[in-house]
Amino acid sequence: MRILTLLAAAAAISLVGCPSSPSAISMIGDASKVSAKEDAAPVAAHVQQSLSDNLAKRGLSTELHGAWQVLHGILAYGQDFTLQTGRGSQPAVDYLLSGGALDGFNPRAGDMIGSPPRRGVRVELQPDSKIGQGHRDQWLAVILQSGVSEDDSITTVDGDYTIRDWINQTQFDVPLNLETEFSWTLIALTALDPTTQTWVARDGETYSTELLLQSEVQQYQESAQSGACGGTHRLIGIAMALNKRRAEKLPMDGVWAEAEQVVSDAIEVARQNQNPDGSYSTSYFHRQGWTRDLGESLGTTGHVLELLAIAAPQETLSQPWIERTARRLCEILDQCEGIDLECGVLYHALHGLAEFQKRSVQD
Repeated sequence: MRILTLLAAAAAISLVGCPSSPSAISMIGDASKVSAKEDAAPVAAHVQQSLSDNLAKRGLSTELHGAWQVLHGILAYGQDFTLQTGRGSQPAVDYLLSGGALDGFNPRAGDMIGSPPRRGVRVELQPDSKIGQGHRDQWLAVILQSGVSEDDSITTVDGDYTIRDWINQTQFDVPLNLETEFSWTLIALTALDPTTQTWVARDGETYSTELLLQSEVQQYQESAQSGACGGTHRLIGIAMALNKRRAEKLPMDGVWAEAEQVVSDAIEVARQNQNPDGSYSTSYFHRQGWTRDLGESLGTTGHVLELLAIAAPQETLSQPWIERTARRLCEILDQCEGIDLECGVLYHALHGLAEFQKRSVQD
């Protein structure tokens, strides 16, 4: 029965999986059997090796994968992430922005916005499809984190526009966010613009970054588990807005102070709920929890490290308890070499390691 269960799980993963180059599979799904690396080796060396190995040995293609998988790869590796296309391997960001065809990436011309009016760019939601955009403004947030500029062009079925046109449409469409999930919207709207920005949306009302931040803080305070992936995405959106605010050297008062406290409390809960092996609770910030399943451990621990690497103060990031997490993720990724992994789980873990590495170099 256990063998049948594993085979069924493997078949399900393959539908949205991120494949690795073929190799022997010696063990699946037992987190207790992962052999640790030499602790004497610098954690940075382990992280760099894992990042390099998974970039080189795992690949996605336009023939087999959709935007949901590819955009997660871009999240982890930015403009270094490549995609197999009908014309060979191409940088994924360039391929998408130049109009390359990919299921689930469907930018179109939007509304006439601004003065003088200029047409925006919109990408529709395809929630729960695991092909298209699952959350409001998710694709824009990912593309902006790859380092594009506002003047970079994006080709749609309706013509050529710019990243700024996409940002403008995102602001204009805030009233359409009936889910009141502004996690990715905050990331997108603070990537290039100041936290003091205000704008008039399609309903004629004036909105601001601060207003969206207040909504996200309030929802997290009301239920720490609300939002995708145990609330980690909500916290990451809040943290990235905070990072931009600090970079601007503007006052951290009012909702900004509330947001700082929310993130600080989450970091402490993560530390308290950390498992002895360096992984984080399978219940995220709700209570303690551990699993023998490598995939689940990779998903929860990867998402929490992603938050910590973005949000934790520099002095906290270098503490042994967070370094232990980075080592643990590298161990799990080593054990999963040759096994197809669900792309969200895989690439959020790798994004966490990449952000950890980036911050460690700054230290």
